Amino acid sequence: MRRMLAGLWAMLPLGVLLVAVTVLPTPERVPTHWSGRLPDASADGARFLSGILATTVVCTVVAALTAIARRIVPATWCRWVLAVVAAIGWGAAVLWVVTAWRVGVDGPGQVREWWPLLALVGALVAAVVGYAVHGRRVPSREELEDLVPERSRVRPVHEVRPVEPWSTEVESRTLKVLAWGLLVALAVVAVVVRLVGESLALSVVVLLTGVGASGLALLWSAIRVEVDESGLRVRSRVVPRVVLRVRAEQVAGVDVQELDPMKWGGIGLRALPDRTAYIVGAGGGPGMVVYQRDGRRLALQITEGDAAARTGARTLLQAAGQRLGEGSLS
Repeated sequence: MRRMLAGLWAMLPLGVLLVAVTVLPTPERVPTHWSGRLPDASADGARFLSGILATTVVCTVVAALTAIARRIVPATWCRWVLAVVAAIGWGAAVLWVVTAWRVGVDGPGQVREWWPLLALVGALVAAVVGYAVHGRRVPSREELEDLVPERSRVRPVHEVRPVEPWSTEVESRTLKVLAWGLLVALAVVAVVVRLVGESLALSVVVLLTGVGASGLALLWSAIRVEVDESGLRVRSRVVPRVVLRVRAEQVAGVDVQELDPMKWGGIGLRALPDRTAYIVGAGGGPGMVVYQRDGRRLALQITEGDAAARTGARTLLQAAGQRLGEGSLS
């Protein structure tokens, strides 16, 4: 049901756009480029509208197929696909409405550059709403058992014993290089954009994008993996804060595997709808794979080796088993 509602939300921009076209007259010219505060280039209004319509139609078709084709698009991917489609569709619709409205009020030569940026805000809000409407589907017990290897499943432990804390440190040179490389590259782009006469707003957006992306990469460039009775934590050593947490009651299983970057999305931090991986070596290596009760997997390469990874896995299994045992007793 929630999947269908998220699909309808992603298809709604086409209807909104068709209504807006009948209410707002199509301008002869619409601004497409700004130099300073005023536009210095424009396009034919009818062609602009046809491009917006084509975009929303494609989004509507993709949303409908995603919402219906349950066997082709799994629930873990559906949530993200519908959120992205909703962002594109609503962004296009808002762009047309704002552009047609402001051209009708101010004229094509007086529309300020920040008016079209409202489409970005609309797209972001639409993505958040679609993501929330869809929600996260929790797999059934049978589906979870098919996902987690039998030897790695959490089993209830009724005998409570102290959980000996375990930790290890991991560093990624790839993420360090990526962090500083992104910051320098996008800072240069921001300066060039400003020098060629583009708007200050565009330069600021480029610079903020670089700061955000490089900051995220730097946070994960050196981490500390910790396991205790509360579960697993990944703490950044660059900034003293927890960047990821898996509580003991969320753990369905823990396994030690040889992590192949080709199977987990590559080197560094890789976040996908159904799994997250942190692999620091080009050839991979031993690591912990944590199966969560919501169906997601977390893979962390342990550079200290297989023995350290197995110690961490046993500790997390003990903590999760004791938590499960407490729940079964209650």
